[in-house]
Amino acid sequence: MRAKEGREKLQTAEAQGLLSYQDILLKEYRSSSNEVHIMSEQVDGVSVTCDEDLILESEQEESELKWHFQIKSERPLVCVALLKQEPGAFFALHSPAGPCTYARGDQFCTTDMTFDIAVSCKSVSPGFYEQWVVFDFDMRPVLLQKIQVRVGQQSLNEGALEESRPQCLGLERWHSGNRMIIPCLEKTEAEEDLLKEYKPPQLNLQFRPEAEDHMLIMRENYRAKMHCFLYKEELAQEEVVSRLSLQVKVSLNDNIFEPQFGLKMSLPGELFAEVPISYILTPDTTEGYVLRRSIRSAFIAPLPPTNNKVYEAIILHDTSGENKIYLQLSKRCCSDLGLRKNSEHQMEVQFQLNRLQFCEWHQAVDILPAVSIVLPDVTACSVPAHNGEFPKLNAKQKAAMAFIIGDAVGLGPVPPLLIYGPFGTGKTFTLAAATKEIVRQPGTKVLICTHTNR
Repeated sequence: MRAKEGREKLQTAEAQGLLSYQDILLKEYRSSSNEVHIMSEQVDGVSVTCDEDLILESEQEESELKWHFQIKSERPLVCVALLKQEPGAFFALHSPAGPCTYARGDQFCTTDMTFDIAVSCKSVSPGFYEQWVVFDFDMRPVLLQKIQVRVGQQSLNEGALEESRPQCLGLERWHSGNRMIIPCLEKTEAEEDLLKEYKPPQLNLQFRPEAEDHMLIMRENYRAKMHCFLYKEELAQEEVVSRLSLQVKVSLNDNIFEPQFGLKMSLPGELFAEVPISYILTPDTTEGYVLRRSIRSAFIAPLPPTNNKVYEAIILHDTSGENKIYLQLSKRCCSDLGLRKNSEHQMEVQFQLNRLQFCEWHQAVDILPAVSIVLPDVTACSVPAHNGEFPKLNAKQKAAMAFIIGDAVGLGPVPPLLIYGPFGTGKTFTLAAATKEIVRQPGTKVLICTHTNR
């Protein structure tokens, strides 16, 4: 496993005192559950400007793109470094000693506490590339600037894309890389370790969105492809969730009364927030489906914001309706923000994916004993066949049914079957029909596993 081998190499290098600055910083970053404490795009006492957009496009390969950063700081700049290794593109700092990925800060000083730093990128193949540039002032967090390059690829038609989306506020999404999060949901030590190990795609240096799109899935790249797929799925769900962000007036109280469930009282020091919703959140809408299935909490902060803290609040799904959602605000949140019952406050509310399920899926990919279990040699496998009639199934559903309940033709092992498709295509119906057929046979048992209890 590449990740495990990488960690073992780093542990050996650390024991021998051979870690680079980048390795040491990334070790801090990976072990942190609130990454904004290690790297942040805003640092007190430091201002940064750049002569170019941080995201650039180039139609030609081999062309050099360059960014000039100007830093003004109350503290000396100790060093500058590039953190990512991007196959297909060469990023470099331009120091007096020549191109490099790490340099002392004093080399870039122009006047008292002003520093000019140039970063370049030269690609050797088309693709999308990202680099993390960090500026260290001998304190944490270090200043982080993310630069991106798209080479030889046409950009998406954003106008056409926006027309197909529901209206949203376009607010900056909060995460542990840009906000100090005050949690309220308790997590076990194992869950905390998982969240640190598999950081969200926005904060993960190993995730390269378009790096392997053109490559077929093989045993050699199976784990990398599956991790990439999971990160893309998380981003897709995150995009849906981002449409639900609100800037709205919420009503606070220490009790909730609704005819369908009666009276609910808050714990001492806590409050309930009634959040009005201007859109429909029934289970048959994409947003409503994701909200019910994948979201347990929301981040809230007052408007206008007073600092970079956001507070986690629990969503009370059993008390929420189609046009309002109730949040349970923690004692810490109520105390810090001075919240009182029978009051109203202007708040920004951002619903958050339950990332633990994605982390568990990533872990399952890494602990798979042998890739041949899921990617066998198909040429040596037997494909089951069955001649039964199933009039309620369409052609593809019948093929899946035959594979599940049929008898293998030949002596080779039967490969695993993957059934996939969008909502409403009959995946669950087909599995249920196959299960019924199997249990009709004497002495058979069926074990059905799922990542959710719904």
